[in-house]
Amino acid sequence: RRSSDLKGEQIMKISAKYENELKKLFELSKKTYVVNFQLKNEELISNFSNISDEEKINIIKEGIKIACQRKNSSEIENLMLSISFFGLCDKSEFIEDYIKLAKEEFHEEHETIASYFQSFHLPQTIECIYELAISDFEKYRWDDNFALVRKCCFALGDINTPKAKEKLELLLQSDEEMIRKHAMEQLERCDFSNKDD
Repeated sequence: RRSSDLKGEQIMKISAKYENELKKLFELSKKTYVVNFQLKNEELISNFSNISDEEKINIIKEGIKIACQRKNSSEIENLMLSISFFGLCDKSEFIEDYIKLAKEEFHEEHETIASYFQSFHLPQTIECIYELAISDFEKYRWDDNFALVRKCCFALGDINTPKAKEKLELLLQSDEEMIRKHAMEQLERCDFSNKDD
């Protein structure tokens, strides 16, 4: 048997462990609604209230793996919503997932991921944030305000290290005036006194 067949079976076995939880999570995520410009989903939160944060993280990480294989944008959206609803945005267990997702074009969550990177302030994410800022994904080409780039610039600014400054200076060389403006905003706001290691 081909190794790809075996790999596929392994993935199915792993995901079978969380299959019911993921089905429930995706179903309940569809019931998200907006109140006063805030997303709400009490039903999702209460249905997972007896599950530890560690288990929620494992379920969501498994979901991300499967959604990436399927290139399923709505599943990624629901998983990102779940991370937020469960208050897990700042959990370092997701950093590698965010780095992988930042490079994938099939989903719509790049701005969310840039915001999550901003909350971590981790020098190890600098290269990924910069790559996301210059990614030029087709779906963002219409945005004259460069909202994704702005979030990436804020993330680099909040990391506040010499290497982050270097990346902002590279963005300052952009042909786009708005990108230069976003980079300059951070170069003026930050002192870049944190250590890169």
